[in-house]
Amino acid sequence: MNEHPHKQIIWDSIVCLIIDDDKFSRTFMKTALYQIGIKNTKEASSTEEATELLRSFKIDVIFLDQQMNGQNGLEFAKSLKSGAIEGAKDTPIIMVTVDTKEKTVLDAKGLGIQEYLVKPISPLALKKRICTAVGLKQERI
Repeated sequence: MNEHPHKQIIWDSIVCLIIDDDKFSRTFMKTALYQIGIKNTKEASSTEEATELLRSFKIDVIFLDQQMNGQNGLEFAKSLKSGAIEGAKDTPIIMVTVDTKEKTVLDAKGLGIQEYLVKPISPLALKKRICTAVGLKQERI
């Protein structure tokens, strides 16, 4: 049974932000998103760059790598959830990482990160996670 029968996700209206210090990973994510109909993506190779993009654009979903140089994904998610960047506090976050440690997964959930994807990802898994993540915040779409 569909939880939101009156709501439909308009894939080409979603704006995603991919935060990953690895260019190949960002390109892979962008391609996977494109394959499921999401064409409007922003990329950041650092949390500093991501902060600037979040201040400049309305982002619907954040894809966040855990293991990055400098500030890691969980630290950045914690600052977002605390309201450090105006307007980004309630933006759904999907962690995309190679880190499968139970503590990392539990910490992510504890911070309110909606979904957790382990690399490499498939477009189908990505689409399912986006549906779940934005389903919690569909009034934004």
